[in-house]
Amino acid sequence: MRTLVSVNGRASAPEDAVVPALDRGFLYGDSVYEVLWWHRGAAVQADDHMARLRESARRIYMEIPGPDERYLDEIRRTLAAAGCGPSDEVYVRLVVTRGVTPLGLRFEGTTAPTVVVIVAEAHRPTPAEWAKGLAVALVDRLRVSARALDPAAKTGNYMNNLLALHEANQRGSDDAVLLNDRGEVTEGTTSNVYVVRDGVVVTPPLCAGILKGTTRTRILALCARHQVRAEERVLGPDDLRLAPEIFCSSSVRGVIPVTSVDGRPVGDGRPGPLTRRVHDLFEAAADADAASRSAFTIV
Repeated sequence: MRTLVSVNGRASAPEDAVVPALDRGFLYGDSVYEVLWWHRGAAVQADDHMARLRESARRIYMEIPGPDERYLDEIRRTLAAAGCGPSDEVYVRLVVTRGVTPLGLRFEGTTAPTVVVIVAEAHRPTPAEWAKGLAVALVDRLRVSARALDPAAKTGNYMNNLLALHEANQRGSDDAVLLNDRGEVTEGTTSNVYVVRDGVVVTPPLCAGILKGTTRTRILALCARHQVRAEERVLGPDDLRLAPEIFCSSSVRGVIPVTSVDGRPVGDGRPGPLTRRVHDLFEAAADADAASRSAFTIV
């Protein structure tokens, strides 16, 4: 398959895809989006992603017009045009902007949204990359406060995450973990974070100022179903520095271990047993999604 971009139903190569210069998504990051994993001919957790898209929009006073099927149909058409086959692993990004308005911050009178679908090969971790794990850094840059811009809304305004990632990269790390203004652990730049402590999988609560990850929600449910102890609890920097196991989760990468924090190894520097267990549970659930075609397929 090839990388393809659809803008308001018009599919083209990425270099030919355009949005209007006065589109609010381009000018202000005034948009919401979701990233879905297309796996073995079906989208993983499509209903969860669409529900979160609408919740993100609600949090920024934006309306997503029409039924979910309108957007899922556009994803289907774009995948088909890209030549997606049943064995392809695909990254799907669905962006809905507030649309085009006269210059200025006010958005009253917004007309139709701009809908963008991007499909590309999913770069999931290879076995070697997974075993190596991620090196993360606790950066000085703080997560934006929920009173300033609610992190529970997945919007196109990503400068906070972008700068944190750059600063982690400058320190030789793969990703950043951000603290909130109370000094509590929140999340990575594109992932939720978990530590294993005394045999329990622990992840920060939503009130720490994090995105309610679809993969996070599934992981907590899978842990409950398979007798893996898991809970939401406030974490501090030392909880990461002293943890015997840490992992992150996101929609396309799934569950990926963290093997060093600020240059120091996590445990013995290799993925731990509970990390492997949660990874296997998540992958099996994704395979079940694909097998049941519970979300949607290309027709």
